[in-house]
Amino acid sequence: MQHTKSPYLRALVHLFLIGWTIYSVTPFVMSIITSLQLTRDATARRPKFLAQEILDNNVLIAVLLFLLVLAAFWLYQRFRGLGEVEQPQRQSWTSRYGAVLIAAGVISAGFVLLTNSVPERHVYSSTFQNYQKLWLTAAPEEFAPYGIGLILLAIVLLIVAFNVKRIAYGQTYVYFTIVAIIVATIVILPSLVKFAEFYDYFLNSVVVTVGTVAISISIGCLAGYGLARYAGIAGVVILFAALAFRALPRMAFILPYYYFAQVTGLYDTYALLIITFVAINQPFTIWMLRSFFMEVPREIEEAAMIDGCNRLTGFIRVIVPISWPGIITTSLFTLLLAYNEFLLARLLTSSLWTLPVGISRFTSGEDIRLITLSNASAVSITLPIVVLIIFFQRNLVKGLAGGAVKG
Repeated sequence: MQHTKSPYLRALVHLFLIGWTIYSVTPFVMSIITSLQLTRDATARRPKFLAQEILDNNVLIAVLLFLLVLAAFWLYQRFRGLGEVEQPQRQSWTSRYGAVLIAAGVISAGFVLLTNSVPERHVYSSTFQNYQKLWLTAAPEEFAPYGIGLILLAIVLLIVAFNVKRIAYGQTYVYFTIVAIIVATIVILPSLVKFAEFYDYFLNSVVVTVGTVAISISIGCLAGYGLARYAGIAGVVILFAALAFRALPRMAFILPYYYFAQVTGLYDTYALLIITFVAINQPFTIWMLRSFFMEVPREIEEAAMIDGCNRLTGFIRVIVPISWPGIITTSLFTLLLAYNEFLLARLLTSSLWTLPVGISRFTSGEDIRLITLSNASAVSITLPIVVLIIFFQRNLVKGLAGGAVKG
């Protein structure tokens, strides 16, 4: 594919991409704004989209925006790789960073001028009371020390996670330690702070999602590898049967799984939700992982078998490390499917509600006072996923480029 030489066409393509990005991000931004408003501001006839705190400290906000632009460019360069930098026709790093600095300065200055021209009727006073009502039954002063501790812990864990590659040995142990610290913090916090019922929904989602991903990926890796190496007609039948099962609408699963829950006595249990989500998402994981394993040459595992490995040890020690980006990619998509499942989680439980079901408490009624709480809950369940995807962005890009978009 050749690059177009017309500057006007390139400018038109860039404007379209920028406009589409703004259009896609706008709902999330509006949810954040509404979650920080009082009910009277969220239900005002004229929309209010600018916080009074920004007008009072617009220079500080402009500096923060400047730093965010630089951070975004740094992440872009970090995850894109060094291929383009080595090309002689590309701009040098100095000129490129200089252009980014100028762009960040222009954006910050334009932000200051734009905020000063916003009419007063579009300005509101921000508040965190919605998040407080959503998560806490204790006073904010009581939670403040724990909140500061959680922020510091998150910063330390992020620094360690992003620099784990510099550790020569024990990277796997570092990752397991980070996961163990996060799980322990989530479990211990309710004994220290009085949380609202929404935190129980969060714990339920964590348990169900982690269990679903662990079981789905374990089965999917073995099944995908077997189907990638098996060339018989039975493999084709299994793949198309899995695809047909995946194509069924959610309503088709309700009665069979509900009957199974009543017969086995597993209704309203973690086990029922996990095995149900695994059954629904398993065809997806098998198809995805099979495409990744098919990109691995057979000669690599044959060489491992010559060196003394059997089929299983060769798969664990050779194939899995090579296909690790693809496994991470499949795990992220499986996590999203299990994390956002609403219908089956609602019908197969009466008390162990997950986050999507918990949000329906605020969105299914006609009380306008719940608008701010519904937006706060939507932002609350989205931020962990955004952070997780940013952390695994490199593996996600490598995985998609390495097998999922091929064949």
